[in-house]
Amino acid sequence: MDDGTEPIADEELLYRRVPASTGWYSSITGLNSEAFAPRKEDLTGLSVSRQKYKSAEAAAKGRPGKWYFVAVLRAGDLREKGIEVVPAPRDGDPGHAELPDLNAMNRKTDETIERQRILAEELCLGVEGPFGPS
Repeated sequence: MDDGTEPIADEELLYRRVPASTGWYSSITGLNSEAFAPRKEDLTGLSVSRQKYKSAEAAAKGRPGKWYFVAVLRAGDLREKGIEVVPAPRDGDPGHAELPDLNAMNRKTDETIERQRILAEELCLGVEGPFGPS
């Protein structure tokens, strides 16, 4: 049985949770690259979820009472653009994965900002949601 440590196949879909309150997604303007901006706590990489382990709705679960969208990506598309994606399972979340090229240490570099743009404008297959509190 898979435990989340197995390699991520090129055809695997990935989910990136996007808080609805930020305005980073609109059905009119699309997805803003800020949805892929690493934060200070992203020491080992930007978090994503593997569809193999959870639904978009499950990937959207965040802070209680908050609404979220979910950006959908394909692992192989990221790799074709030079963006690495690796398994990073956590206790209770075998589907956790990371984009180590986008992390707290390089979050303000031109290269990271360009990768954010590529993820939002070129590689995002679609956005699901919003998903609200259950």
